[in-house]
Amino acid sequence: MSLVLSSRQVDDHIIVEASGQIVAGESCVRFHEFTKGLIAGGGRLFLLDMAGISCIDSAGLGLLLSIYATLRIQGGDLKLLNIGAPVKEALTITNLTQIFEIFEDENRAIASKGK
Repeated sequence: MSLVLSSRQVDDHIIVEASGQIVAGESCVRFHEFTKGLIAGGGRLFLLDMAGISCIDSAGLGLLLSIYATLRIQGGDLKLLNIGAPVKEALTITNLTQIFEIFEDENRAIASKGK
């Protein structure tokens, strides 16, 4: 399944909606280029809505960490929203639930001040 990405702005947050798979290859390249463009445009506070993500592999997790680190260095943040079972399992196994803030409600994620 191909990765489909869209974004919208809510206050100072960029909501990135993703569906498909974030796995090694074209989907990771597409996701990296998409977020890179948003960051270059001044985006610093990102909320990644993963409700439509059916699979994420180690390359996808590495990319999330890279984006997170880039944003944190620039005074921003990356929060995750609506993660499904496959993503939750991958984040739990790798202990990345200790890094990422995870939300089920967009308004609460936006209101959160971060870790």
